[in-house]
Amino acid sequence: MKEAIVFVHGMCHGAWCWEEHFIPYFEKLGYNCIAINLPGHETPGSNQRISYALNEYVQALHQAVAKLDHPPIIIGHSMGGMILQRFLKTGSCKKAILMSSVPPTGALFASLRVIFKHLGTLPYLFTGDLIGVFRKYPLLMFNDPKIADRFSPFMCAESFLAFLGLVVPISHKITTPLLVIGGSQDQLITVKEFAQTANRYAAKLEIIEGGSHDLMLDEDFQKTAKVIQEWI
Repeated sequence: MKEAIVFVHGMCHGAWCWEEHFIPYFEKLGYNCIAINLPGHETPGSNQRISYALNEYVQALHQAVAKLDHPPIIIGHSMGGMILQRFLKTGSCKKAILMSSVPPTGALFASLRVIFKHLGTLPYLFTGDLIGVFRKYPLLMFNDPKIADRFSPFMCAESFLAFLGLVVPISHKITTPLLVIGGSQDQLITVKEFAQTANRYAAKLEIIEGGSHDLMLDEDFQKTAKVIQEWI
């Protein structure tokens, strides 16, 4: 039986972000790849306002895992990494990868850095328009303008309520084998924060030189995929 990998996307993304490179890569290796759409993220490019609590996203992951016959490997990107950390309070999986993940201390400092560096985010934040932030500043996600032009139209509206949930730190322990992976050029989460996350969970840390926040969509996505492949 093929081993399953469950992919959990981040803020304003959807299953599409895994379908471009990562799912073909890992399917060729023989894995059963399952990319879920979190509630309200089913339609790429949607501007429709949504309102879900972060815990509702966590429950969506529980439901996806419950359908499987064996504990999967789970990869959580960005907000998906925080969802995965919260899932592991009561849920279980064989191995977990936190990719460009919100740290267990929460997203407050990352959010403040973005605001101070890009004051143009404030009008969008005041109205809870998170997709407006990333459409105005797509290079927060993508380091390459050509990649930003290609993929930013697929990004969709995000729940501001879920974003507020990202600010709340995590206090529980995680015993699942963990890999923490991040890009050296990530514009949202710092290398220091990746190191702190790895230290918190006694996890292996891998930094992808030149990698953006959306490592799975980088031109050199194979660097990240190979690191994950070798670890799992």
